[in-house]
Amino acid sequence: EDKFVKKQMKTKAILSYLYYQDGEVLIDEISPKEQMGEFINNETKFYSMSMGKSITSYILGHAICGGYIDGVDARINDWPPIENTLYHNQKLIDFLNMSVGDQKYINEFKIGTTGHPLADLTYEYETNTIYSTLNLFFKNTTKSKSIYNYNGFITQLLFNYVKHKTGKDFQKILNKVFQDKVKTKNSVYFNRIKYASVEHGNGHPMVRMTRFDYLRLAKAIMDDYQNDTCVGKYLKEIHKRRIPKKYNKEKNEPLFNRTKSYGGQFH
Repeated sequence: EDKFVKKQMKTKAILSYLYYQDGEVLIDEISPKEQMGEFINNETKFYSMSMGKSITSYILGHAICGGYIDGVDARINDWPPIENTLYHNQKLIDFLNMSVGDQKYINEFKIGTTGHPLADLTYEYETNTIYSTLNLFFKNTTKSKSIYNYNGFITQLLFNYVKHKTGKDFQKILNKVFQDKVKTKNSVYFNRIKYASVEHGNGHPMVRMTRFDYLRLAKAIMDDYQNDTCVGKYLKEIHKRRIPKKYNKEKNEPLFNRTKSYGGQFH
């Protein structure tokens, strides 16, 4: 038991705290009953939020190692939804690094998508297909300077591109990651846009997992990185090719745990 952690759990909006070291969980705390414990337990699915970006990258690494995608320098020029947009024929590594030059059209820290009258209607790409968003905002757009521009739409593109490239084997890739490698105890599921087809990009990288399954996933990623597996080499490559953020003071990226560089959907 750790008295400091226990106090934090009772006074802060922390759902779960797990401290793992040398093959065992040394500290295991969940929000107490008087806080949020009434609503959560070890089987509760936690929303990934932006952690879904790193998980998407990890899945993409498995798709590359499975031979479905040539590598991080492959150009995305074989996917119909992105034709006649700034995203067409750009390298995968630039998508991974959030540096595809789309800053004129999308801004994660302003309401809606910029560069179009519909932005005032607070259009949400998260609840719409790739096809819909690209047709509304990105047709006949041109790429700007390649600088870091953090946004969730890029990850949505990557997630659906993996679905496109793996086709009927997409579920096999997910099974290989979560069942065979991570060995999740509980079910894992991703969001999907209702009443939409795979061809239109109906997938969403938001994933829901239990607290211990998130820990199992983190360990699997570190095991790959440290054991130089094919996916481990992919993780090393995206880390090696990370880019500086170079955000000025006006940018509103969260201050907590701020980093100076970004690589392959990892801060």
